[in-house]
Amino acid sequence: MFTESRLNTDPIVPDWENIELPPAWPDQLKLNTLSDLCFLFSKVFGRRARVSLPEGMPGADIVPNYMLQEFHHLPNGYYSSNLTKGYVTSFDVVMLGLMDQAKLVVTKALEGVDSALDVGCGGGRVANGLMEQGVEDVWGVDPSPYLLKQAAVSFPGVKFIQGAAEKLAFPDERFAGIGICFLLHEIPPKYASIALSEFHRVLKPNGLISIAEPSPLQINESSFALVKKYGWRGLYFKLLALKVFEPFVDAWHKRNLSQWFSDHGFEIVKDNIGMPFRHIVVKKV
Repeated sequence: MFTESRLNTDPIVPDWENIELPPAWPDQLKLNTLSDLCFLFSKVFGRRARVSLPEGMPGADIVPNYMLQEFHHLPNGYYSSNLTKGYVTSFDVVMLGLMDQAKLVVTKALEGVDSALDVGCGGGRVANGLMEQGVEDVWGVDPSPYLLKQAAVSFPGVKFIQGAAEKLAFPDERFAGIGICFLLHEIPPKYASIALSEFHRVLKPNGLISIAEPSPLQINESSFALVKKYGWRGLYFKLLALKVFEPFVDAWHKRNLSQWFSDHGFEIVKDNIGMPFRHIVVKKV
């Protein structure tokens, strides 16, 4: 049971289902025409451009500058209705169906907490997984209103708000757990450290963070070693890691995570380096 005072300090949850979001340039393409389809493919496989936030988009001032890049070669990044809808469903296909496994691992580690926040929630599947684990009070936060609208329609039991990881609109010690899936490697090191300080602030004493990020093995191991251990999938994920645009992933893999977490008031209680993801659980101390 949550007190009235605690509820009054929480951010207001928008009515995402009834919010009309302005169309971005990819939403204006007619993909049943050859010219527009060819134009879209030229954007996917051509030179990346800076994200153009549609005029009138809610929360444009919240979007961090580093997010105005076309991560994963997604035209206009995470800021269009049509392409983000396809991205939510196709990303797991690209990951050979293993993202469901990663999200299950993240949520299972938080089983038993009474409140949890999914940071960088995207389409909301980790947040929904937390609810399925029996977490009573679940929130999701993401800078993209297009992803949030999809998440809210798909999972109406979760409270979704717009925001960035490094500036959370919640009071101190608000949550018992935080779930993060494939987010920290997309944040520049300086801002990832700010975000980690925010996570410490909003977590209760002994609160947990359950994290899934890309495995360092696909970067550090040779193709031969990966094929020997993981078969063709090992080579596939190495090639994917080399080809997909993720400008901060190398900095993430080079970070001394034990020292980093310790410097921000956490201790590592689990660190499982698998393929294609690494699962880390840390506790606030």
